[in-house]
Amino acid sequence: MAKYHPLQGSFSAGDTLYIDTEARAADLLETAVHRIKAARNLLNSVACLCVKEAEGHDLEHFVSAAHILIQDGCDALDALDALGWKLDKSIR
Repeated sequence: MAKYHPLQGSFSAGDTLYIDTEARAADLLETAVHRIKAARNLLNSVACLCVKEAEGHDLEHFVSAAHILIQDGCDALDALDALGWKLDKSIR
C-alpha cells in the first residue's frame, strides 16, 4: 500500500487530500470516529428541522457535508483495514 492514499470524497480534478497509511492505527481510528460522529450530529440536527421551513438548498448542503464527513471516516477505516487493524500496545 502506498504511504499516502487519496480520500475518495475529493471533488477536485486531481487528488488533494490524503490519508497517511503509516499513521498509528489509534490515530486513524480517532479520525474516523470523529468524522462519523460529526456527520451523525449534523444529520441529527437535520432530523430536528421542520422541512417546510427549510430554505432552497439547506437540506442539500447538510447532506453534502454529512456525505463528505462519512466518506472521510470510511476512508480512514479502510486504511485501518488495510493495515490489518494492528493497534499499538500503548493504547491497550
